[in-house]
Amino acid sequence: MKKTCLVISTLLLANSAFAADNTYIRNGNIYSHEGQFFVGAGAATGSEFYKGQDHKTAAYVNGGYHGEDFNADLSGINYRFLGNNESGINLSAFVVANPGFNASDADILQGMKDRKISGDLGLNADIKLGRGTLSSKFQHDVTGVYDGYQADITYYQPMNIGFADFVPYAGVHYYSKDFVNYYAGVSKSDATNERAAYTGDGAFAYKAGYALVIPVTEHLDITQATGYSRLTSDMADSPLIDSNNQWVTTLGVSYSF
Repeated sequence: MKKTCLVISTLLLANSAFAADNTYIRNGNIYSHEGQFFVGAGAATGSEFYKGQDHKTAAYVNGGYHGEDFNADLSGINYRFLGNNESGINLSAFVVANPGFNASDADILQGMKDRKISGDLGLNADIKLGRGTLSSKFQHDVTGVYDGYQADITYYQPMNIGFADFVPYAGVHYYSKDFVNYYAGVSKSDATNERAAYTGDGAFAYKAGYALVIPVTEHLDITQATGYSRLTSDMADSPLIDSNNQWVTTLGVSYSF
């Protein structure tokens, strides 16, 4: 499948006829086509997060509205309450969901309780640095599921490369102790010979990657992205986690209107 995706991407790059210049950073997200609705779909593949994970490749869908201040899609909702497109600093509030898991999702999880979907409320600051944006976030669980918090700081550098918008990024994400132990901890009652009891502390994930937005027509884009994260030992040492090196790559299409 990886080889097929590479060939398709190469052909699409060679045949794009429209110049790209629609991509921007808002609330720490990579968006395009401001002021329009969109629908999108594609496929994603990546590394195993949990040991013996059943699915590493899956289809995805997304859709919503990306406006000047308000944005809503299946990945979250945010609203810019201070600043505008010309400001050096923008402040936003956002709501985002964290996925749960079923014990049947991976071999190592068999016999454990399912983890529920949780919801976070957060604040974001986007700071313009030249042509790039330094985005920081703080978010806390407001659903009482893992009852902890996360923080993030990431630098994005959008650039136009003729046939596409290319956005490389690098940053660091922090998971609180409560998050680590909800999603990667093992209680004494869940411990087995293959799954030792484990309690971690707050953990970092150092990340880097890129997004590529390739216009095919005025409304249709090809999207391709790849991201890599390296987990620190407080999460990676859990007997549930397959590796401290995590990656994912996606290929899809998006239609704006």
